[in-house]
Amino acid sequence: MELVTIEAQAEQAMFVPDLGLQCLGYRVGSLDVIAGPGSIDDWREYPFRSGIPILFPWPGRIAGGRFTFAGRECVLPINEPTRGNAIHGLVYNRRFRMNRRGPYYLSAELDSASDPELARIWPFPFVLEIDYEIGNGLRMRASVTNSGTSAMPFGLGAHPYFHAPLGNRAGRESIALTIDADRRWELDAGLIPTGRCEPVTGDYDLRRPAMLDNRAFDDVFMRSNSSASTPAARLVDPAMRIAVELWAAPAFREIVVYAPRERNVVSMEPYTCAPDAFNLAARGISAGMLVLAPGARFETSFEIRLSVP
Repeated sequence: MELVTIEAQAEQAMFVPDLGLQCLGYRVGSLDVIAGPGSIDDWREYPFRSGIPILFPWPGRIAGGRFTFAGRECVLPINEPTRGNAIHGLVYNRRFRMNRRGPYYLSAELDSASDPELARIWPFPFVLEIDYEIGNGLRMRASVTNSGTSAMPFGLGAHPYFHAPLGNRAGRESIALTIDADRRWELDAGLIPTGRCEPVTGDYDLRRPAMLDNRAFDDVFMRSNSSASTPAARLVDPAMRIAVELWAAPAFREIVVYAPRERNVVSMEPYTCAPDAFNLAARGISAGMLVLAPGARFETSFEIRLSVP
């Protein structure tokens, strides 16, 4: 299994094309920004708990692993058995083919037609191309092409994990979070959106920095008015005097924040849609589901930067 490393001056990032092109780590100098897995075996057991998994053709959960689109029922593998859902798409453990590679960049693609199992599970042929580049930040650009003969529903996301705290000078409770989002999806007990998306209030209004303290998050926020001049999400470690910023293109209208109490990590996740968007769309609820015509192409991007708070 090949590991691909790209570097630019003091920055370094490592990827595994054979395992969903997952970014296993991103380092700036001696600072590990991304919380990677302890080993490949750890990743195989818990593929969504470290690094930067790519979430496609949907991010988040699909209730019951089923949805109907254009009269066609799709049945998906249940990979969250405790809740009975399909979660985070189908490409996280698929082999990507390298297209281009240089000292500070890489480009790889996954053609669903080249993977019989994937083609059987997901009846909408596609080509997903991912470009990563490093230098004054880590940048990811994704493009999706519908290579089939019918319209394809989809969503795209990423699940970057950040150390919290970034260093060992203070604890998790000292971390401050900012999310550029003015609405929040109501979730049911299974973490599936009910269909209600309401203005943020109280502890969920993170438009100004809020201390993590002993709080846990597993919440879906929506950016109604995203700004190119403002990061979508920001994590500040005041003891280290470093901020980690997630800059996301407007297509990433949802930001998921996952911060479990039992781990010193925070995940700030850009999504193009809410979880269960396909089923919400079938109920007439606009949850960000994207539809790509045959031969059409979709592109978007996000970036991880460090700054001084």
